[in-house]
Amino acid sequence: MQIREPIVFEIAHRTWCINEFGMDALFLLEGDDRALLIDTGTSVFDIPALVRRYTNKPLTVALTHGHIDHAGGISWFEQVYAHPADFAMARQITVADRADYIGIMTQMSGDLYELTPAHVANGPYDTQLLPLCDGTVFHLGNRDVVAYETPGHTPGGMSYLDVRERIIYTGDACNMNTLLACGTGREAGTVSGLLATAKKIEGLHPYYDRNYNGHIGYAAAITHMGPMPECLTRDCIALCEALLGGSVVGEATHNPFRGDCLIARGGTMQIVYTRDQLA
Repeated sequence: MQIREPIVFEIAHRTWCINEFGMDALFLLEGDDRALLIDTGTSVFDIPALVRRYTNKPLTVALTHGHIDHAGGISWFEQVYAHPADFAMARQITVADRADYIGIMTQMSGDLYELTPAHVANGPYDTQLLPLCDGTVFHLGNRDVVAYETPGHTPGGMSYLDVRERIIYTGDACNMNTLLACGTGREAGTVSGLLATAKKIEGLHPYYDRNYNGHIGYAAAITHMGPMPECLTRDCIALCEALLGGSVVGEATHNPFRGDCLIARGGTMQIVYTRDQLA
């Protein structure tokens, strides 16, 4: 039987991961006074209704970045925080874009989920995007979450450090399958930009024990997730430095979101990129 609803599981006290049909992961954090939703997914269901099953606290919404699978559901909310560098990207997402993404990801999951492009859901709002910057703090009530700029995957990539629970949420900034080859022009990252972000996340390591990315795993058919390997950011640093130094050369591959590109692997890390991003 196919899975018909998002899978929600608790990863810490009053902290939930929402698996949106294998396409992405949203995270809901509740404090004494407010709740924070990190990312809005592709949007194939009523997101506020699902959130209300777990908390009735006033809700703040913040994005890790502006791609379809993380910002596709912003119209469910009057206001959403994001880095200004990704504002245009988030605003330009269309129903057709989301439907195409759903088709790709459903095929990747082996039809594990009962999901088609017709499930694209829209909220009622012309959302106001509010600017985020490095060091912004969300005070949830006996629970602070600090935002950090972590560009590379997109120019406006953001990560969120839950100080109390010692968890960092890094979106797609640096994960086991980091896609640099998923944007063009000003949206495209570079290997040197990824290196700087990996060093920044690694520098925060004394303040977190677990690092969750914006996807359930390396494959769309995975249903439950754990944190990324503790050594991931160090592996990313080593691989980026090897690529930039020429001791590692990527192999040709094809990416459904960009076409022909290169892939390089090292330890727990792999990077998908194009030759012009090797800078």
